[in-house]
Amino acid sequence: MSQTTASFMVEGMTCDGCVSSVKRALAAIDGVEGTDVNLANGEVKVLYDPARVGVSSLRDAIRGAGYEVS
Repeated sequence: MSQTTASFMVEGMTCDGCVSSVKRALAAIDGVEGTDVNLANGEVKVLYDPARVGVSSLRDAIRGAGYEVS
């Protein structure tokens, strides 16, 4: 299993609840191994297996949680 990291700038996160929502949305995806969400600068880093999930699915999960990915 190979792992890679994708980074996204996410708009609309304003509190720890937002961070939790993004982490939950990403953790629900098969192939996501870990997340690091920085509320201060709006950056989300996702460790994932590219053989099991694509970057577009990661973006869609963040958008589905109610946030914009720039």
